[in-house]
Amino acid sequence: MNPRALAPWLLCCGLLGGCGDESPSGHHQLPPPPSPVLEAADWASHVQPTPAAVAEPRRAPPIHPAVMRDDSEDSDDLVAARRLVYRVSFIVPPGFRSRKALSVSPPAGELHVDLSIDRLRARFVGSGWPVDEGAQVRLRRDVSGVYLFDGLGGRSLGPGQLAAWFAGNESGRSQSRVRVRREFGARAKANQEGPAELMCALLAEWTNQSRDNLSRRCSGGSLPPGFRFGPWGAELTAVVPLELPRYALRADEVDAPAPIEHRTAHAMLDTSAMARIERRPGPRPQGSDGTLHVVNNAITRAIVLVEGVPVGWVDGATQTRFEGLRPGTYEMGALRSFGLLRSPPRMVEVPGRLRLGPRRPQQSAEL
Repeated sequence: MNPRALAPWLLCCGLLGGCGDESPSGHHQLPPPPSPVLEAADWASHVQPTPAAVAEPRRAPPIHPAVMRDDSEDSDDLVAARRLVYRVSFIVPPGFRSRKALSVSPPAGELHVDLSIDRLRARFVGSGWPVDEGAQVRLRRDVSGVYLFDGLGGRSLGPGQLAAWFAGNESGRSQSRVRVRREFGARAKANQEGPAELMCALLAEWTNQSRDNLSRRCSGGSLPPGFRFGPWGAELTAVVPLELPRYALRADEVDAPAPIEHRTAHAMLDTSAMARIERRPGPRPQGSDGTLHVVNNAITRAIVLVEGVPVGWVDGATQTRFEGLRPGTYEMGALRSFGLLRSPPRMVEVPGRLRLGPRRPQQSAEL
């Protein structure tokens, strides 16, 4: 056959979709039937759900066995106890106070304490503390030191090491004087009806003092209505007598609290409170960026104060940023956790940087 005569026929077959294809039986294959059209009312039932994203498992921080187990408290027997709530405020030292801070109150925290004659558990509550929120301290009468849970897990701390932990230098040594108030009269008598001695033991461990030196302040079951060390002042706001099973106060790693978020820096104020801090008079930078970069080259934790207001804390050898300040010039400085001076007040422009401690020869890239 003439090839030119075949061309129209080949073109027709190409357009009609393979009219030369045959099944093994010699019959032409029919095209597949069209997919059924779904009604608007039932199309959603045919949609397959998207597989959920699988999050990487988060490794739990280690919980180390206590140096001395507390199996003697593994009992359901009820013991007389007290639940205390202390309202703790940051008291700004005179050298940092500013009239411009009157519109912003320093942050506050709470200390929740459950104690019996022989055991105590204390928990840090609120953003006003320079430690992981929810950190828990467990203490027993017959053994010095404490068992601590924080964002790094659980571990035993020897006598005085709780003070170094609070200062942000657990491998070092810190100490502070502590003043424990006592009351007299009818109110004091009301506060003597129950266990109290271990509250003074906690304060002694917290400030690296001898337990014997403070124990008389809580003798006879007298609860301290307040205490003060460094820039921290506490007032007793609630006392609840109760009975607890002995196991609920054991002072080792058993029955760990829920995982605690670990932080190396944290803002004590939200951005709305930061924006209320008054600026110094003078030229104002253009724009709305109120970021303060803080670089702490020291080995201990630092609490940053802006115009006399503690705005946040940052661990040693760490850097962070605090948001919310309005662009402008502020007086800033820093204290250690027990109130010792870290950096005297000086003028810093925002957006800008506050550097604490000496510049290190080899620093990581700054924020």
